[in-house]
Amino acid sequence: MCSDSIIIIINDEQSNDICNALNKNHPNILVALAVANQSTKNATTPTQVKARKISAHTLTISYVECQGAMCALNSLDVSFSPPIKSADDAIDRIVTDGKIAMEAQCKWLVTETLPLLILIVTAALGYATLVLGEDGLQTAIDSAVPLMGQNIISTIFGSYFFSVVRASFYFAVVAHAAEGVYIAIMLRMRASLGCLACLKWFALICCVGYPLTKKALLFTNQPKEDKVD
Repeated sequence: MCSDSIIIIINDEQSNDICNALNKNHPNILVALAVANQSTKNATTPTQVKARKISAHTLTISYVECQGAMCALNSLDVSFSPPIKSADDAIDRIVTDGKIAMEAQCKWLVTETLPLLILIVTAALGYATLVLGEDGLQTAIDSAVPLMGQNIISTIFGSYFFSVVRASFYFAVVAHAAEGVYIAIMLRMRASLGCLACLKWFALICCVGYPLTKKALLFTNQPKEDKVD
């Protein structure tokens, strides 16, 4: 009896009103929920994300998913645990869950190939620039790199190899920091994400740049939603 009463607290009319409000005011939230609840790890970026139906236990979202030139309309269900208590609380609850789904994850730095590769390369450039210096780098190359590799480095870079390494490191630092600042501001302005969550995005983007910037842009390329106090 109690379970049934919870399920029917959101009727069809209320469901339509809530979905229309979400589609109009909170597209960033719907994208975040769709990305977080896609069933396959290698799923493509969802587009045309729309809320279709809501009950106390689930929110049904439709989206378009494309593989090359082939596109298909798919749907998924976002589960609420615990269930939504009333129709009046539905939007606030969905926005809260969406903002949690929108937060950056530190594990991406090591569980995803491109961020891990960029992190390793940037760390290597920083170590060569800040710790080894020009003489130390040359000594490391002489002792660790085969003669053929040394000849290739000498042919391509001549005596400017350390200068290239140093310039690459500082360029990466500046570029990643600029991306981080931009994304933090845009997430705050367009997705109304909290300050600490924006700071976390900034810190992780400073580490690896574009791969995480691309993730964040999913949430900033939507119209600005209404803020939730």
